[in-house]
Amino acid sequence: MTMRMKGVLALAALALLSGCQSLAETDAPPPGCGELPTFADNVCLLDSWVAFGLDAQRGDAEWREMMLERLDGSRADQKAARAVVLAWDAPQDWRRASDLYKASISSAPTRLQPLLQQWLNDLEKRRQLYAQRAGSSGGGSANQALQRENEALKQQLKEMSDKLDALTDIERTINSRD
Repeated sequence: MTMRMKGVLALAALALLSGCQSLAETDAPPPGCGELPTFADNVCLLDSWVAFGLDAQRGDAEWREMMLERLDGSRADQKAARAVVLAWDAPQDWRRASDLYKASISSAPTRLQPLLQQWLNDLEKRRQLYAQRAGSSGGGSANQALQRENEALKQQLKEMSDKLDALTDIERTINSRD
């Protein structure tokens, strides 16, 4: 490989790596916006909430616990941020997240309200699907009863089929005598 080709490859690799780095940084809030989102209606408003929502979605239990401690307060923006964190936590926390969203959306700046409302709607859909799934698997006794009834019907059908076969054999025997 020539020296020139090595140089071109090195530049291409550097360009790719720097491009990946800049892509990874697009989820972060813009410089000067802060790590925790607020209801301050400035240039950071939507970017900081979207970045925080992505962090909450990707964060682990330790990150969520740390954020919930940092967001422990009664301000509407703290409630909304706690809702975002809890919405990506365990299903038993989803009701509390829903209540926090509902308590804080009307206090949010007008241009942030549609985003928070969308997140609330998505959370409510997840809660509904989870409840339906839990109802279908949680209704185990009803489901088991239906399965037992189905098995009993299958057994009756087999018995009737066996009787029909026996009757058919008897009929053939009678017809063969004639």
